Amino acid sequence: MADLLGDRLPDELVQALGDEALAATEQPAFLLVTTDEDGAPRLCMLSAGELLVRDERTLRVALWHGTRTARNLGRGGTVLFGAVSPGSVVYVRARPIRLTTPEPAGTESFELTVASVESDIHAGMPVTSGITFRPEEPDQATTLAAWRRQRDLLARAAAVPDDDR
Repeated sequence: MADLLGDRLPDELVQALGDEALAATEQPAFLLVTTDEDGAPRLCMLSAGELLVRDERTLRVALWHGTRTARNLGRGGTVLFGAVSPGSVVYVRARPIRLTTPEPAGTESFELTVASVESDIHAGMPVTSGITFRPEEPDQATTLAAWRRQRDLLARAAAVPDDDR
């Protein structure tokens, strides 16, 4: 059973999404669950390079343009963000709003405002690993540069006015 932690991102999640985390060879995958128009759940895996913690109540996300997940976020409604790591499982319920970036990037950007945060830890049965990936490029610097650019765009993004949503 999950325990309610409140309505703030936990410190360990903020650290896991920090700039220092981008340079790691093994990268955690974060999960975002939205709902399609027919009510079916849609799961999306994200890297730290597609996410930016704005503050303890705000998380920004960049998705490829035209994806079902982006369409679902654009419709609004509560989403579920998940982070699984050794010893820790965190679920963040949030409400999305569309953002506009200062320059084109081939992505759609959203801000997720935290509504609640839960932790799901089972005594005597700790989670021993999360979902991870490793960029296959021989030059990890290319991936790191792309992630830093994306995060810069997320940091400079602005909310789309209500009449344009």
